Order: sequence, then C-alpha cells, then structure tokens
Amino acid sequence: MTWLETMVNRALNDPYLNELTRKLELKYAHNFLYQKDNIVLTEKEFDDVLRFADILSRSSEAEGRNKAYKIISLLYDAYKDDIQFQYYANSILTKLGNFASLNIAVGNSETVDTLETALEKEIKKVYQKVPFNDLVFTDPQYQLFEAMKDSNHFSFSGPTSFGKSFIMDAFIQYIITERHGIDNIVILVPTRALINQVTARLKKTITDENYKVLAHPVVPAIYKNRMLKYVFVFTPERLISYLGERENPVINYMFVDEAHKIIAEKDSRSPLYYHAILLAERKSIKLYFASPNIPNADVFLQLFEKSVDEQMIIRESPVSQNRFFVDYVEGNGRMFTETGEDIVFDDLGKREHGYVSKLLRKLGYDCKNIVYCNTVADTIDFALQFSKNLPEQNDPRIDSLIELIKTYVHKEYFLIDCLKKGVAFHFGRLPQRIRERIEKLFEEKVIDYMFCTSTLLEGVNLPAKNIFIFSNAIGNSKFSDVDFWNLAGRAGRLSKELSGNIICVRIEDKKNRWDTPHKDLEVVRNKKIDDVQPLVIKGQKNFYTNLDHSLRSKDFTRVNYSQTEKEVWDHYANIVFTHQASKTDSILMSNFLRKNTDGKKLLERMDKENHIPLHILEQCSNIKVSYQNSIWEKISGEEKAFPEDITTQTCQAVLEKMYDYYNWGEEESKGRNPMVKQRTRLQYFAVLMYSWMKSTPLNMMIINIINYYKKKGEIWDKNETIPFDPNNRNHINLIINNLISDIDNVLRFKIKNYFLNYHLIVSEKVGKEIAGANWAEYVEYGTTDSVIIELQNIGIPRHLSMMIKDDYAKFLTFEDGVLVDINAEALIENIDCDKYKDELEELREIFL
Repeated sequence: MTWLETMVNRALNDPYLNELTRKLELKYAHNFLYQKDNIVLTEKEFDDVLRFADILSRSSEAEGRNKAYKIISLLYDAYKDDIQFQYYANSILTKLGNFASLNIAVGNSETVDTLETALEKEIKKVYQKVPFNDLVFTDPQYQLFEAMKDSNHFSFSGPTSFGKSFIMDAFIQYIITERHGIDNIVILVPTRALINQVTARLKKTITDENYKVLAHPVVPAIYKNRMLKYVFVFTPERLISYLGERENPVINYMFVDEAHKIIAEKDSRSPLYYHAILLAERKSIKLYFASPNIPNADVFLQLFEKSVDEQMIIRESPVSQNRFFVDYVEGNGRMFTETGEDIVFDDLGKREHGYVSKLLRKLGYDCKNIVYCNTVADTIDFALQFSKNLPEQNDPRIDSLIELIKTYVHKEYFLIDCLKKGVAFHFGRLPQRIRERIEKLFEEKVIDYMFCTSTLLEGVNLPAKNIFIFSNAIGNSKFSDVDFWNLAGRAGRLSKELSGNIICVRIEDKKNRWDTPHKDLEVVRNKKIDDVQPLVIKGQKNFYTNLDHSLRSKDFTRVNYSQTEKEVWDHYANIVFTHQASKTDSILMSNFLRKNTDGKKLLERMDKENHIPLHILEQCSNIKVSYQNSIWEKISGEEKAFPEDITTQTCQAVLEKMYDYYNWGEEESKGRNPMVKQRTRLQYFAVLMYSWMKSTPLNMMIINIINYYKKKGEIWDKNETIPFDPNNRNHINLIINNLISDIDNVLRFKIKNYFLNYHLIVSEKVGKEIAGANWAEYVEYGTTDSVIIELQNIGIPRHLSMMIKDDYAKFLTFEDGVLVDINAEALIENIDCDKYKDELEELREIFL
C-alpha cells in the first residue's frame, strides 16, 4: 500500500472526520428541513474538513472519492463564495474529473487554479475529452470508455446518475467513426415508452449522414438501395421480429439498456428479453450490457456464456444524495448519515390540515421535484390534491399543452387541472405525444412538480433536485434494492446541482406505504444492494420444476402463485422447447435437463409431435406450443387468416375465435389487470380495435368509447362493472386512462402477438397469398393504410402520418405504389401553421 493510500485509509477511519461530516449533515438538514442556518463551523473545523476532503480525493477507490465529493456538496450552499472553499473545490473536483460539477461549484475556476491543478485540468481535458464534442468524461466514465473500446462484449453497472446513456452514445459515435461506417447497431430498451426518447437523442448526436435512426423492425423502401447504415432502437419483441426476417441488414453491435430487466423475477417480460438477446447472440452480434446499481455486473455475461473478464462496476457517483425519512404515523423524521448514525427530528411529521401538500411546498420550493406514488390512481389523486390550492401559472407554454390535451385527448382530462397550477402527473398510460411535452416542460422547469408511477424505473431520463417516495412498492410488491436505488438515484442533476435529496414519506399506516420502517428503510440507510441471482442460473424457488410442469400441463409446485410467476414459468418453458427444436445449447437448456431427469425424453417426444416451424416458435415464444399445434390441426387448405372486411362485427368474430383457440379464459383472465376477466369484454375490444385499425384519431376514439359505455350503461373498474355516469369526471378519466392503456398493452402487445402467431401459422400451412392480410400489422400501426404504415416506419408518429397522408400527400413520391421520397423541406414550408401549430413543431424536430 502506498503512503497516499495509507493516508486515505487513516482519514476514512478517523473519528474526527466522522464528527465533522455529521456536523455538516446536521447543518444541511437544518437548512433543508427548516430553512435555518443555525449550525456554525469553527474556522478550524472548516479548514480541517477541507483538508480531509483533499486527501480523500486522491484515493484510487470509490469510497474515498465519494466522501470527498460529499463534503464539497455539503459545504457548497453556505460557503460557495468563500475563496478557500473555491480553491479546494477546484482541486478536488479536478482530481475527480467531474468538470460538470466544477462549473457549478467554482464557475470561472481559472482564478483559483494552482500550477498543479491547472496542469491536471489541461491533461484531463485532452485525454478525457468525449469524442466528437467539447465535453469531458469523469474519471470513471473515461476508464469505462477505454475498456469498452478494447472489448468484443462488455457489461457495466453504475449509479443512476452515472451517465450510462452518455457513455453508450459516445461509444456508438466511436464505432461509427473508427469502423468507417460499416456496422449496424441496435439499442435494446425495455418498453415502447423509451423508444421515442432514445431515438430523438440519437438523431441529435449522430452526425454521420450515412446513418439513419429507426425504431420499427422494417427497413423502409425509401432507404433501401442507398448504401445506408442504421442505428435501430428496439424493444425485445421488435428485435425478434427484425431477426426473423432474413433479408434485413446484418446487425454488428447491440447495447442492452436497463439490462437488469433481463433477470427481473417479478416482470413477466423478462423471458422475452432473455430470448431476444439469445437470438442476437446466436447471430454473433457483439453484446454490451448497461444496468443501474447491479453489484455483480458480470451476471449478464454468465447468462449468455461470455467471458466475465470484460466487465466493470462503477461505484463512484458524480452527484451526491442526502437521505431523509418523514413519518406522519409516528410524528417524527430523520436524516440517514454517512456515519450510519441517524439524525432524528422529533418535530417533523405533524398531521395538520394539508400536511402532505405543505411538506412538498416547503421542501420543493423553486426546484424540480419528482413524487413517486406507485399506482395510477394514487398518482392522479395526489397531483390533484396538491395542485388544488396552488395559484394558476398563466404560462403560454403550459397553455399550449392544455389546448393540445383538449383537442387530442379530452377537455375533461384531469391533467389539465394540474397543469394550470404548474403540476403534472406521468405514467405509462399517457399518450406518448403528451408525455414527451410534459417531460420537456419539466426539464425546462416550467413544471416544478411531477407525480409519477414506476414508468421512471424503465429508464425515462427525468432527474430532479428532490425525489419524494410516498410508497415502498411497485404494484403489490415492495421495492427490490435495485429498483429503489434506480428511482432514488435520480435525485440530483449532473451539471445542474451538486446534490439531490431523497425523502421517503410515510403518509399513513397502510400496506406498502413504508409499513415496517425498521425493515423497509435498511436499503435507504445502508445504501446496500445485494448481488442479483438470476432464476435461469440459480434455479431457485423450484424454477426448473415449474418449467417441467408447464410443459406437461401439470399443477405448479405452489397453489398461491401470482399471475406474473405463471407467465414467467410458461414463457421460459416455451423457450426451453424452442431450444430443443433449434438444437440450441444454452444455460437454460442445460440447467433444465440437469434439474429434470425425464426432461430430455419429454422434449424429444414434444419435438416429434410438433408441426410448428422453428421461425414461428422463435417469433412467438410467449405462446404455448400446445395451442399452436392445436391451431395447426384446425386450419383448412383454403382458409384466410382474417376477414377482408373490417367491421366491429368481424373484429368481434376474430376475437371470439382467438379467445377459444388460445384459451384466453385461462391464460388472460387472471392477475391484477387481466385482459378478459369476462368474455363479454370482447365487445369493448372489438369497438376499440375497429376504431384503432381504421386510423381513427385518439380524441374520436375516446368519444366513441364514451358513447359505447353510454349505451351499455356500465363501465369496467377494478375488474368489476359499475353504473356509468357520463357527467362524472372520474368516470370519464377512468375511461380515457383505460383506453390508452388498452391500446398500448392489450391491442399493440397481447392481441398483436396472438394475431401474429395465427397469421404465421396460417401462412405456413396454406401459403401467404391465401392467408391474406396480417391484422397484427394493422393493430401495431393503428391503421390499414400502407402509406401511413410506411411513414411510421421512417419515424413519423401515427397522428402526423395521418395528417400528411390526408392533407399533404403531394409532397410524397411513389413508385409502383411504394413511398420512395419525401420533400421534407417543402412539406414543412407549406403546413398550415394556424391549424397545425403543434404538429409543425413536431415535424421540425423530426426533419430539421
């Protein structure tokens, strides 16, 4: 050990440093909680704590460097104008390579440069410069970037604020430049909600004109034969669809964002993630995994049988976080300190009138705040309650969004009430168009308070000064360590502030609301995250036994399993059989055979009885093989997959057929949000599906469904029917949120997958010509119009594609009925800016 590391270790274990740090945290807490600066450091304490920070910043380990940064962040508010603080902050942040924070803490740092600091600063600005722009990597970012450059596959994890997307974007630019534009690249994201955000970001950062950023698994005719290369942004199902088409360009690199989703036990999509990546790995695509806060990042390399040497775990954070708990049940609060000894405040948590709103206004004044509420109902209710007594904003940017919501969604939508007061709510059911506008207003600090669900855990980039966490759960399940820190880690915005605040709030003694604080708060207090143990590798909880039972249609090992567990077991069982059919050697297959002595005979027997070709099994891994083979037997020689005439009646007839063929009464009728609790729900989906496939605008779909419920006299709420009152705003908003959710989760995901499977099977048995049109495509794109579909394939959203087709088709060029060119410049110049003001701005974002 060097003398420097010896000094660092002595400093870290020095009781005097703990005493000083605790005093700084107490000072910060008084400022934050009471807006009082009544804790004073002596001149000696101030000198000493800065010297400690200087020593710690010279450490090669994350613990010392994080503590040095923590001290600077705690001192900043009170001492930012002090010249001694500026000298030390300049030196310390330069040593950490944190130039974003340096610009905040010191401003014009050259005035406080020493010769040593100036030299180190210039060296890092040269060597750690981000390729193709003027930014500078932090030290750990630079170490990671250099390691990735020399690898064929890689896995890394880091704090939420570390800048994973920043690293991936820089590495993509490096690949494009160093490889001379010969490679196609994929970024894999967990949900469609992230696709637009990532594609918009990449279009701004990728300057090579030979590259196009695409989000659909189809290369548009307009780009073919132009020697172009692509960066694709796919969900797992879109990647599978792309890989299933042999004519598509070869992919060379793939970046798996939010990689922890592959191994999430309580996420029914995790098997799909695993299956998609394994298909990519079989095609020799180079894999790069990025995940938040995973302490054993090599687990993803193990899962796909790659060398575990090429991995890195970053524990150094470029933003500091202060952790609080406010308990309105016990009537107190506390700050979790770096020394591990809580600072308790007995006068917090008083249950006076409007206590939650008062807390948010007091602690969140004049800064950006995210309030996590778990359920959609709670998110809307808290946002409405909080905004009710706030003054109206009268901001033209907010007014513009309100008008858009009135015309695009509905004039009675609750989001309008909140926006008038400078407040918003955010969850997956919001239309993408509205959600993006809200995110932009929040980023620009037009909106100061954002109430949200776990959508933020999917990787949506919305950091804030304060994160209020009202619920210790996602749905009915308490946070995992990884999920908590993925959410809480968004407190503090790199380049905007040095630190952020995590405020866990126990509002009432209610399930999943921090109901067992002594246990629930350990993850907050200790900042400890355990190694993740993937089911595929470890096989815990009778995982492989239940896969065997699924294949044999036997009861699972537990009676009280959840719907998510059932879906995970069934899906992995299907993947096991797919590996049998493709003769794929995988960890999943080898562990299944090792854990089940008769597994090999079972799979061989199933393989002999199977009629479904491998390419269909691979594209439809979530559907039981037994259902697919049963359908194969029922199809006649001249049968079309779907009717040529699309009406509500033919839509319902198709849904009734799918209900029977795929046993929806068993497979899709259970869990928290079943697709069809009762068969009568198919009437609703028939109306919804008809409107969607017929290119009906969203606001008209909402009006149609409201009229449908008026005739029906009742609506569906929490898996039961209740009388419908068209004058009840709660009922109207329930219909709107359910409709948007059903379009995204039911039509475009579940029903689309069943339609795709059915069309593939019919096409295989009777031929594509006889099988006819593929309704799966219509359901995915929300139209039967090939022009609108092609416009969406090049990255134009559905509502804009419909507008262009209806009013500005003269700017489109066709050859043999195929779109081959768009005169984007003329299109934008000729759009009626009075009628299509918002649409014009959106098109400028896309084309300019």
